[in-house]
Amino acid sequence: MRTIVLAPIEPFSVSLEAENISPDRFAPLSLSQIRSLDVWYGNRKMLLSDLFKVEGDDGCAQAGDVKIQLKGDFSHVKRVGEGMSAGIVEADGHLGMHAGNNMKGGLLTVQGNADDWLAREMRGGKIVISGNAGNYAGAGYRGEKCGMRGGEIEIGGSAGAYLGEHLCGGSIRVAGDAGDFPGAANQGGIIIIGGSTYLPGAEMTKGTITVKGKAKVLPGYQKMETATIDGVEYQKYAGDLVENGKGELFVRKGSS
Repeated sequence: MRTIVLAPIEPFSVSLEAENISPDRFAPLSLSQIRSLDVWYGNRKMLLSDLFKVEGDDGCAQAGDVKIQLKGDFSHVKRVGEGMSAGIVEADGHLGMHAGNNMKGGLLTVQGNADDWLAREMRGGKIVISGNAGNYAGAGYRGEKCGMRGGEIEIGGSAGAYLGEHLCGGSIRVAGDAGDFPGAANQGGIIIIGGSTYLPGAEMTKGTITVKGKAKVLPGYQKMETATIDGVEYQKYAGDLVENGKGELFVRKGSS
């Protein structure tokens, strides 16, 4: 596998737009051509090599045979892995906003935290975050009717508000808590929250949300039968009836 390693030359003081950091963009290019790719540092158009040390294998490859390793703090670097269809991106620290936007395939892993709008309108592939994720993970951007449509997101820590808003497919698993209104306006897909949350599934019409911790349930949900999942009892709700929804909400018994 062709491996390319990027490391910031110095800490960033403003945000950096770097949608070119993707296996699909790097695959057909030599190291010299990769170093010459454009990035926007604030309002200044610069070269990748102006801001990053770029090292690694110098032969062209298919996107599926490319691994990009991000060394250091990328918390100000936006849009990493945007639209990627194959290959691997590994960040050993934090990652900035809009990582994995419109991702179609491949694997994105982050050892630290991921900022807001992770996996916006994702369609395929897998994202694994060891730390926390910000607001709107797996959601749709302003005006979009569908957020995430496919693929998998795994978050080892907690997630912010509006997790999976307008979710239409795929699955999101959060080990910790989630902020307010996870699964708002859901139209399909699966959300599993290992901790607690507040008002899940507002205006949900389809899909499934499971909360293993505590949850405040909206009055638009109808209490149904008890369900057993992996040996644990959950209270099942149907809704959101405000939208004539047929979504399913499971909250661990005694926690809602």
